[in-house]
Amino acid sequence: MIKKLLFILTAAVVLFGSCRKDFIIDQQQQSRVVLFSSKISGQVQTRVSGSSWDNGDSISIFMYEGNTLHLGSIFKGGFNRHFISNSSGNFSPRTGSDSIVFPVGKAANFVGFYPYQETDQLVMKLDISSQENLAGIDYLYGRNSKATNLTSGPVPLVFERIMSKIQVRIPSQGEGVTAKLHGLSTSGSFDLGKGELSVSGGSKEVFGKVVQSGSEAVIEWVIFPGRLQEQSKIVFQNQQGETFTWEIGKQAVSFERGNRYQYTINLSGSGVINPQPNVSYMEIPVISNAGKLEYKFKMTPDGSKRNFSMLYDTENRLAYWVAYPLSRSYLGGQSRTDDWDYDPDFSYGFQPYLKKGFGITGIDRGHQLPSADRTKNYAENATTFYYTNMTAQEATLNQGVWAKLEGKVREWATSSGVDTMYVVTGALIKTKTDSRIEYVQDNNQKQVAKPKSYFKALAVKRGTEYYTIGYYMKNEVTQTNALISSYRMTVSDLEKETGYTFFPGLAEEKKKTINNAIWN
Repeated sequence: MIKKLLFILTAAVVLFGSCRKDFIIDQQQQSRVVLFSSKISGQVQTRVSGSSWDNGDSISIFMYEGNTLHLGSIFKGGFNRHFISNSSGNFSPRTGSDSIVFPVGKAANFVGFYPYQETDQLVMKLDISSQENLAGIDYLYGRNSKATNLTSGPVPLVFERIMSKIQVRIPSQGEGVTAKLHGLSTSGSFDLGKGELSVSGGSKEVFGKVVQSGSEAVIEWVIFPGRLQEQSKIVFQNQQGETFTWEIGKQAVSFERGNRYQYTINLSGSGVINPQPNVSYMEIPVISNAGKLEYKFKMTPDGSKRNFSMLYDTENRLAYWVAYPLSRSYLGGQSRTDDWDYDPDFSYGFQPYLKKGFGITGIDRGHQLPSADRTKNYAENATTFYYTNMTAQEATLNQGVWAKLEGKVREWATSSGVDTMYVVTGALIKTKTDSRIEYVQDNNQKQVAKPKSYFKALAVKRGTEYYTIGYYMKNEVTQTNALISSYRMTVSDLEKETGYTFFPGLAEEKKKTINNAIWN
């Protein structure tokens, strides 16, 4: 359901011929029809699927004058206009009376809310007592950054998620499991003028939404951000009638808006369970805390969307993996900046100095996040030239089949019906059969571990389903005519090869097969 990172919200339907009176609008008004472009800000998505609008989604739009939205500042015809999506993901007014036109000679501001609500006030009601339709309670609040008029072009709206999400994965023995969250606040309100959430008193017992896949079950709740009540608990019941209690309120987790908190549990033992959360984007693997590893998450330089995450070895001075989304919103006409530099998020002493490369014939500074995957502007492309993103990669591999794979990933990411590709690129300095670490030197003659192999894990959503594929290549001299198809494997097999858990928000069955119609 929610929400394509870039969609066009348009009132252009009023231009189409219609015999219905409520779709008639004069030519002068046509020239002032408001167009919208919009995106979701770069928070962790509350839902695994939260990257595109569905047919029939509806939102409320308010147009007002000045810097503050209140009943007295709303322009005529600008109160709670009802827009709905079509199958292409664009938005149009539900009827002609929902059309919005710019006021003559004045600039306007806009606020949006998902989903649409009938109201005569600026306070929207929130109710999460039923979790059957999670998309319908994934509330969004959007606004434009500055006042605009009809000469400014499409009005940019930035939407933010209001809610948080708990996701519990039961990897085995999940058949027929139900779960009820006790002590959950289920009602609240959101003030559109102030941009503030209020949660009402009282609480209920609420069943979670269960998605079954073989013996695995994933159970989810959309919740209000903040802490649960101390007495809050989740009670699981299996097919045999056995119950297992998790006193989640005692963990005192402060659930942040827009975040999904993932847990993996096994229903066994004494009946008392106490898992720990993993706050995650779709593309981020399960994070290991072993050794001298540092995890970093990066937004794009302008703060508009997430850029990439990495798990970095400060001792061996390379990233074990870099995880990132890839979509059209990251691509443009920017050429390579070649702006080689230190990563500002790490101490210089933990990074190799590679201004002049590795100084070894046949060894490249291989990007894990490719430069060509961040071509929207100079600043975004420059982040791919951080030394933390570089590894000592065989030149024939880097410039040959690995480059072909990177190009194919971009082709898949921009194909019809795809909103976002989720990518994990990694380097292994040890393998299951060889624990020795080989080193090369940077420009300061300091050691840097040389990878023995590289991998990519990919996930994409087409329609309502997710599809995955993995690739694994040894870091060795490679023939120029090598085919990327020779290196592919299931993500499940790639997990066995690397020891990582990829796409923890997906059911295991999604990682065990390769659909050739998708990955062609």
